[in-house]
Amino acid sequence: MHEVHESIPLSPLLRRSTVALCVVLGIIMVIVCGFAVIVQRDPAGYVGAVLSATLCFGLATYMWKVRVIITTDAERLTIALSPGLRQVFRWDEVVSATAVHIGMGSGIGYRMTGPGMRVILASPGDGVRFRLLDGREVSVATPRRDELIELARRRAPDLQ
Repeated sequence: MHEVHESIPLSPLLRRSTVALCVVLGIIMVIVCGFAVIVQRDPAGYVGAVLSATLCFGLATYMWKVRVIITTDAERLTIALSPGLRQVFRWDEVVSATAVHIGMGSGIGYRMTGPGMRVILASPGDGVRFRLLDGREVSVATPRRDELIELARRRAPDLQ
């Protein structure tokens, strides 16, 4: 039984600006590669233009769809950056769950901010930092912070 299932997208302004940046970079790279084809008569510029366009427009598509998905059940908590990476841990591994504010300095997406420290973030704001038995820390921004901390208190036997 899932007690919390939440899908947190990028904020609309952040999503549009990130996608626009990716598209503009793609256009610039295609122009630069096209210029190399015309001026230097280098056919490798065609390959560069295609790869640049594919990479930048693919990244724009990814950023449009990126979201953080938080799912819990009786045994575990899953925090996923979808599509992409995820962190899964059992409630009995949780030592503490503390309220934090996660700002843009952490970056958007899945960030490794130090040894054993992870931040999974779609939109900055209130969040929860989970410290685990093995020393890892996983932070996630969520508008349902208090609900997630209360759930951790009920599920994690050794919570501080």
